[in-house]
Amino acid sequence: MSESNNNNSGGFSKTTDFKWLGVGLTVFILLALMPTPESMVIKAGEHFGDLGADVLAQKAYNMKIIVALLAMCTVFFATEAIPMPAVALIIGLVQLFFGITEPSKIVATYAHDAVWFIAGSLAIGATLVKHGLDKRIGMAVINICGTKTRNIVLGMILGTAIPSAFINEASIAPMYVPIALALFSLTNKNTPAPQLGKLLMISIAVGCMVGAPMSPTGGARNAIMIGFLEDYLDPNVTFFEWMRMGIFYTVVMSALMAFLLPMLFKPEVKDLSNAVNTLKADLEKYGKMTKTQWLVGGIMLLMIFMWITDKSVTASILGFPLGLGGVAIFGAVLYMLLGLTSWADYEENVSWGVIILYAGAISLGAVFKSSGAAKWIADSLINLTSLIGIESGLGLIIIVILIGALLTNLMSAGATVAVIGPVVLEMAVSSQTNPILIGVGLAISTSLAYWLVIGTPASSIVYAAGMLDAKDFIRMATFAWPAAIVVMIAMVILWWVGVLPYDYTLDATRVVTGG
Repeated sequence: MSESNNNNSGGFSKTTDFKWLGVGLTVFILLALMPTPESMVIKAGEHFGDLGADVLAQKAYNMKIIVALLAMCTVFFATEAIPMPAVALIIGLVQLFFGITEPSKIVATYAHDAVWFIAGSLAIGATLVKHGLDKRIGMAVINICGTKTRNIVLGMILGTAIPSAFINEASIAPMYVPIALALFSLTNKNTPAPQLGKLLMISIAVGCMVGAPMSPTGGARNAIMIGFLEDYLDPNVTFFEWMRMGIFYTVVMSALMAFLLPMLFKPEVKDLSNAVNTLKADLEKYGKMTKTQWLVGGIMLLMIFMWITDKSVTASILGFPLGLGGVAIFGAVLYMLLGLTSWADYEENVSWGVIILYAGAISLGAVFKSSGAAKWIADSLINLTSLIGIESGLGLIIIVILIGALLTNLMSAGATVAVIGPVVLEMAVSSQTNPILIGVGLAISTSLAYWLVIGTPASSIVYAAGMLDAKDFIRMATFAWPAAIVVMIAMVILWWVGVLPYDYTLDATRVVTGG
């Protein structure tokens, strides 16, 4: 396909851009052919034990290949050199062809609980859309915000941010995409408005990203960190304790992004009265909520309750938790059992490319950790902090936030927490720094995956709608990413320690149990 045609196709419909494909492959080959650093051999010995010089050399070589794979994938994700799901599949193929991971274990990483979580959440979101609840929820938000474009952007951000704290963003984003598409399409009939379309779509992704850190159920990264903290603290951080810590970031970033996004993507029209009125008239045709809609909504609320109480109520009844993915899939299956949807609906309305994309990111994070490459990079970054005298307290917390905000743009948020979470928690304990501030700080910082389409499920979902390009995310991130880091630092200094009863040192009310 010609380059022009390639650039005109949107979302997952894009085909190969051979120029950037060549760049990505060149980066991979150069890194793979360079001599293996001695530090990798040493790290392989620490990670795998004394296996003999030849075996450790092979393990170190595998680390190098995984680092090369990460670099190549970063090029592909940033430039859309090949279809995004193809990148996700290449991650598994590289592991297979280089003998880094056994085939059965590669498949296991693509079926991670977080992948189930995304798949089930997308299915739940598709069912809500099928029964028109997306329009009712979206119009309820718009009714509150009015018809001004800036106000609607704020409504989109808050309307996605608040539920994203309790429901995975993979369920929330699909509910708002049809509303954004309708507002754009109705406006575009009279006034060409490509920037409006970009603005509305990216507002959905941003809202999900700034809302998810507010509670433990806001994403797999939060759940993973809760599990890690369980091994370091007694009692662990509670659900509402996390909410008190995360609400500052969600509120401030929502207001900031509602101001920033219309400046970056200047809409062609300032008032969407005609489009809003058309949508309202369309919704009025449906009348009041039906019994079926109440049932669909009720099951959604049940899923929220089960996510919140999985480790308490569910675990006490069954003797074990279902996990975020288990609850999500249960909800998707329950909708089918009650005749509220069909598998054909899921086949047609669930973005399977998003699931593959996220599965690939999870697989990359898994092999990054299992190969020792993650610890090699994390330790290298942490060693740099000691050179500038930052080893504990506020300085260490800020460094962890910066590392999390950086790495989450190279692999998935959940993978970032899984990879460096145990390392930074060990650092917290050994340096007498509060593990809660380190752990929750890392988890929230991994929501700053602004730069790439792969960053979050919500980003992938709005990208799949075909109105955004990869460069639009980079444009937004150029301003939003540093601003979010400043907000996080202010949160630690002014909110966590200034208002909430925390200190940079160990919490006297909790027992530090170690790793």
